[in-house]
Amino acid sequence: MNTSKIFAKPGYWLLAIIASLTAIHLTLLFKNSLDPNIVSLHSLLLIGIASLFWEERENFDLKSDPLSSLIGSLLIGLILIRTVSPGGYHLSLSPLILGLGVCLLACGRNSLNKYRRELILLSLPALYPLISSLVKAGGITLWTARVSSFLLWAAGFSVHQEGYIITLPRGRVEVLGACAGVDGVLLMLTITVLFFMLVPLKLTQKVMALFVAFCITFILNCLRVSILALLADAHQLDSFTYWHGGNGSLVFSMISVGLFGGFCWFAYVRKVLEENCQEDAEDTH
Repeated sequence: MNTSKIFAKPGYWLLAIIASLTAIHLTLLFKNSLDPNIVSLHSLLLIGIASLFWEERENFDLKSDPLSSLIGSLLIGLILIRTVSPGGYHLSLSPLILGLGVCLLACGRNSLNKYRRELILLSLPALYPLISSLVKAGGITLWTARVSSFLLWAAGFSVHQEGYIITLPRGRVEVLGACAGVDGVLLMLTITVLFFMLVPLKLTQKVMALFVAFCITFILNCLRVSILALLADAHQLDSFTYWHGGNGSLVFSMISVGLFGGFCWFAYVRKVLEENCQEDAEDTH
């Protein structure tokens, strides 16, 4: 294979740029982010974007105009310069700016619509603070305390709930921070948006998928809070610490993803595959 011919193709240069920027982002992400949920969310988005690129690999039309290339290069250069200073690289906003710069280099400002799905995914981290604030403003913390208390009461335990505090005879928990389940909501929102990008759905189906994703996350988090309350009541501090954060909370996240994946398969994906198979059979005949 002639190496000079490979480097003469703009597609290989674009792939090299994307790979380099992704490596820089992941390096800074693992270095500066202490929250494993943020690392998981960003990694999930990058995998989704890579899948979208692979899906459209035969349809790339790398034709950009000089002005778009200049703007794209300036955007990428600006972010790279900011990585030199501590805290200069914004983990939420910088990926979107880099993605916009790459798109301008690849196809120009008049064809950005081709990469709208990738740009939507890259914009999600920048929207996480706003989404988190809206979820908290909706009273998710108080409702988590109420539903968790109801689950304990329904199971036969003597429980009292006042505000964010759940009290059992020998211990109590306060539903704040991670216990509110906001991180789980962000994770499921990311997965749901990724699902929308990969599988064509109607508006009503998208609304239903979002509703089911939220319900699964909320109910499982209430169950986790109920378990934490029981562990606090039994003074099992090691178990309480495990299920409160780290690997314990990730178990419930994995269960949420699995249940939502099962719902999407039986409700949407299986039907889409059956329709595609029928169309292929009709085309064959």
